[in-house]
Amino acid sequence: MRLYRQGLAVSWQLFGFSRHFVFFVFVILFFMVHSFFTVTTLFFDFVLFPKFRKVKVKSPIFIIGHPRSGTTFIHHLFTQTDDMAAFTTWQLLFPALTARKIVKPIVRFLTRKNPIVLIPEEAGHQIALDTVEEDEMLFLHNHDTQFVVIGTPLGFVEKDYREIRFHDLQPRKKRIRSARFLKSIFQRHIYYTGKTQIFAQTHFSTHRIKTLLEVFPDAKFIYMHRMPEETLPSYLSLNYNILDILWGMHRFTEKQKASYYNRRYAASLELYRYFYDLWHNNEIDKKRVLIVDYKKLRKELKPMFDQIVAFTGITPSAELRNAVAGQAQRQKSYQRKHQVKKLSDFGIDNERLRKDFAFLYTDDPFGLLKN
Repeated sequence: MRLYRQGLAVSWQLFGFSRHFVFFVFVILFFMVHSFFTVTTLFFDFVLFPKFRKVKVKSPIFIIGHPRSGTTFIHHLFTQTDDMAAFTTWQLLFPALTARKIVKPIVRFLTRKNPIVLIPEEAGHQIALDTVEEDEMLFLHNHDTQFVVIGTPLGFVEKDYREIRFHDLQPRKKRIRSARFLKSIFQRHIYYTGKTQIFAQTHFSTHRIKTLLEVFPDAKFIYMHRMPEETLPSYLSLNYNILDILWGMHRFTEKQKASYYNRRYAASLELYRYFYDLWHNNEIDKKRVLIVDYKKLRKELKPMFDQIVAFTGITPSAELRNAVAGQAQRQKSYQRKHQVKKLSDFGIDNERLRKDFAFLYTDDPFGLLKN
């Protein structure tokens, strides 16, 4: 309820009493109803599907790294067949087993002829109701992800929301509770699908890597490395496009937009820096982390696929191997369908980026060339 109250206060602060404010009041009310439905159906799972609690989440794999660094690419690469316990968008929106019993017939009806596209590919990242989507969205249900700020008016005000970004620095009780919530959803999904391997895309959970290792001691992490001059223009363009589709960027002033871009830039810097410091200060077990260079992944897909398979210990099916071979051929002629703005369009120049991210601009920041 605290976050919903903040949402109302922020909407009032941004728009006063206007049609924009009324619009966001209805949006917040919708999400409150959805949240109540989710909490209620999660509770009924313990009554109707008690066996899910006995499910073991073994050796989960988490893909982390800055958005637009290849996290979606590698996630879709490994989940394009039926090998993994992957979540589709509607399953992420309705994680309870009880809810899925109610919602699944509706989804089948809606998608029986054509897919329901929520965000078009032209925005930079297509989201469809019945296609695999990133697991970080599960933290929307307990309001513990940067998505809460990125995709709502909360991102346009002068507030830090540090507790939503630095999960490893939260009070232990809160951060462990959040990771255990994720584990309970994984248990439900394994029970629901019959698949045992979790291969999750959770890029903002770069900030909760130590917490995840506490709750999932046998977990492994794939950190996607791509330089910020490539990720940031694409990431900020994606944020702009999705916000425009969801709310309409015309609702916000130029000053509010500039504040939003600066805060997203600062959060990006923090994410890059956090993993860099963890790695170089030996604060995580490096045997549990594989750093994958984005450029190498695009140029040498099959060798990198084999390296990831060896690191994770998964056993890919022949179908998955054939799909990867096909992807290796297709990506040679890949042309993106979305427009990427220049970094300067967001009020950020290359000199500032080079200065702020100087720790990455060394010959080999993670020792990849030595391997």
